[in-house]
Amino acid sequence: MENCIFCHHIEATNILAESTYFFAVFDIDPIQTGHILVISKKHYETMLDIPNEILLDLLQFEKQIIATLENNFDVLGATIAQNNGAVMDDGTHFHAHLIPRYQDDAFWDSQTVAFKPLDLELLKEKLKNRL
Repeated sequence: MENCIFCHHIEATNILAESTYFFAVFDIDPIQTGHILVISKKHYETMLDIPNEILLDLLQFEKQIIATLENNFDVLGATIAQNNGAVMDDGTHFHAHLIPRYQDDAFWDSQTVAFKPLDLELLKEKLKNRL
C-alpha cells in the first residue's frame, strides 16, 4: 500500500526482532513500558486476510517475545490485543499489540466496557455451528 506507515516508514534500525512473516518494534505511543507492535511484513489489512500457516508464525513469534520478556525482566505476563476490521481506520496494516504486564500495573483499572446489545445465545449458536 502506497501510504501505509508500516510498509514504508519503519526504519530497519528500529526492528527489535523478526520471524519469517512478522517483525517487532516498540510502539511509538505506548500504553505500558515495553509495549511492542508485531507487524506483518506483507501488507494485510485484517487478520481475516492472513493465511492460517502465517498466523501460526505470528503466535510462535509472540510466544518467543513473551518468553524473552518474562525470563529476562520483571514482566509477569503479557496482554495481546489486535483490532480488526471497521473499528480501525480504513486501509490499515495488520499489527498486534503485545503489552507487558507488571505486578500492580493497574492496566485494566482505566478500561471501561461499552455495553452494546449482543444476543449472546445467538453468538453461542453461530460459533458452535461455525467451529
